[in-house]
Parts: sequence; C-alpha cells; structure tokens
Amino acid sequence: MKIVFVGTLYAPNGVGGAERTVQTIAEMAVKLGHNVATISLAPDGMASSGELNGVRTHYVPLANIHFPFGRRYGAARRALWHAIDAYNPLMGRRVGRLLDRERPDVVQTGNLLGFSAAVWQAARKRSIPVVQMLHDYYMGCANSSMFKQGQNCQRQCGACKVFTWPRRATSDTPSAVISLSARLLERVEDTGMFPHVAKKVVIHGASDLRGQVDAPNAVRSGLTVGYLGRLEATKGLEFMLDGLAQLPEVHVLLAGKGEDDYVKGLRQRYESARNIEFLGFTKPQELFARIDFLLVPSMWEEPLGRVIYEAYAHGIPSIVTRGGGMPEIVEEGRTGYVVTPGDSAALTALVQRLARGWDREGFRQACVAKSGEFRVENLIGSYLDVWSYAISAAKKEGAS
Repeated sequence: MKIVFVGTLYAPNGVGGAERTVQTIAEMAVKLGHNVATISLAPDGMASSGELNGVRTHYVPLANIHFPFGRRYGAARRALWHAIDAYNPLMGRRVGRLLDRERPDVVQTGNLLGFSAAVWQAARKRSIPVVQMLHDYYMGCANSSMFKQGQNCQRQCGACKVFTWPRRATSDTPSAVISLSARLLERVEDTGMFPHVAKKVVIHGASDLRGQVDAPNAVRSGLTVGYLGRLEATKGLEFMLDGLAQLPEVHVLLAGKGEDDYVKGLRQRYESARNIEFLGFTKPQELFARIDFLLVPSMWEEPLGRVIYEAYAHGIPSIVTRGGGMPEIVEEGRTGYVVTPGDSAALTALVQRLARGWDREGFRQACVAKSGEFRVENLIGSYLDVWSYAISAAKKEGAS
C-alpha cells in the first residue's frame, strides 16, 4: 500500500504529540513494507524533499501572511490569517502537485492548520481516497482548541462557524474518520462535521515506547507527584498547586516551559511553598524516574494526552481531570484517578490519601500492562484496516 500523510508539521519540525504519533505510525508502516511519504509545512519557507527513517518527506512553503507558530500578532492580522486558512486553494494546488508525484493509494490528513480543507479536494480531484485523523479541534474551531476566556466552549461560536464553513461544506469528502478519543469525535461532530461519513473509529494514537520498568521503583519517603508539559493557565496549574502547596509531605515537580511573564508570576505565587520545584525543560524519562504519580490537571478538554500512556510505559500512574479524552485511557484505582477540573479540594484530598499509603507495585504492574494497548505494533492493524476500507469504498464509488 502507498500512503501519504498530510499535516501541519512533521519531524524534525514537529515537537508535539500529534507529530510524534504520525511519525510513529508512518515509520511502522514502512517497517511492514508499505510505501510512505509525508507532506508538511516548511518553517523556513523553502520547498524541499528528503527521507527520514525510510519515510519520504516533502516540506511545503506556507501561502499565508505569516507562519502560525512563534511570534504573536494582533487580532486583526490573526483574523485575516484564519480567513485565508478557511479554504486555501493555493495550498491545495501545492499539495496536489506532490500527490501527482507520489500517486498514493490513500491519503491520511491530520492537523490541517495552514493547509486547509483544500487538501481534501486536491485528493478528490485525483480520485485518491482520504482518511481524516482528528488530533485536535481544528475542524470545528479556528483556534483548534474550543477553549476561550478560560472556559471550554459549550457550542461553536459565530466566528468559528464562519471560519470553518468550508470544512463543514466539504466534510463528506473523507471516506473515513479516525479520532484520538470518543470525546474529541463527539465535540467535532457537534459542530456539523462529517454527517454522512460512514466509518468513524477511535484509535488512541500510537506509541513506540515499550514497558520501561523491569523492577519496582525505588521506595521513597512521602509522595512525589509531577507535571510535564507547557506551563500555561489552560493546564490547570493554579488549581493543582493551590492545594498541594499546603501538603509539605508531598513533593511537587513541574517540568516544562511557558511564557516568561506567566512562569515568573507562577513562581512568585508559590515561592513560599518549599515542596514545589520548577525544573524547566526536562526529558520525560528523567521526570518519570523521580515521581510516583503524573498530574495532568487540564482545565480545557484535551483530545487525549499522550504523556499519560508514555508514563504508563515507565510504570507511572496518572491523576487527570474529567473532560476530553483523558478519562478514556485511565482505569480508576488501577492506572490512576480522575478528578473534576478546578476542584482543588478534591485533588488535595486524593493526593493526601495517597501520601498515607498506596499499592505502588500493583499500580506499576497495571500501568506497564496498560501501556501495551498504545504500542504501535498493536495498533497499526487498526490503521491498515481503515486505509483499506477507504480504498475499497473509493473503488466501489468509482464503479457505481
């Protein structure tokens, strides 16, 4: 099978969970003997092609007024950017030329920020079936988050209805949809997307991590919990730290970076809490080696939370907030716990109880076992099934 993946970023440019997931899937497909290529944006604005771990890579200059990452612009300029991105035929033509070169059996599109739904039409024009994989809320939200002014959007706002209209109008182009979580799919469908797509499946990403823990973690006094990710308000850090700062028997590690002003304010707010330590950028395995529980206290509905099953591979359970896809991969009392976002008292009480004693070895074994559910070797068959379905459906449609 010949597969082309199209998405906003790809290695070595992508650093987020979506990019790592796509790279993991693409490289596994190559290992199984499939022919794989990727098309992504070129941050330097220069068109180029190459190969990475057996995957052919194409990097395409963006046809818009600025690159979507890095410098922050004013509201008017951002609105113009999103208006262009609503449907960008120039990006569709650039992708189309690469599809003419590759001539794939199927195209899997992912995050399309910068490309727009014009990619679907480029594939359709060439009678190439499309599978859309949902990594975020881009299909129903111009900002890809469905989160505004500190609140999860309960419905699609007027501006997003306008900006995403071309996506809705063409959302029956894909033959199938893959979503990272059931909740993500539900919220995107609620915006009017994919009403007539027959095949919609949930596949919880893919990881190339194997169980990393062969022996129990070293016994430590007290309890150490850790956060790993970007330091920003949407991640629920304040509600997490407000309570934990009052528990001297619990050591709290914060790994990650954020905007300077926000991080400075966070440090000042909790400078008197001797049990809170800011680590800055830290490799995941280094944090996992030091903690008993991973905390993922997001206020917004995260589509999934790849860091959760990365921690599982190291035998580390998670405490996550209810909402988004995270509760779908946490087994309460076995691989972690789920709390209400913003409920500092409930989180504090749970952590305080765990500090008095918990089944460390039982959780460790359950987490390592659970991590196998997310290994790409165990999931690639599900992706192949969807791609094969799309190819078969396109052939039936062409014959009718």
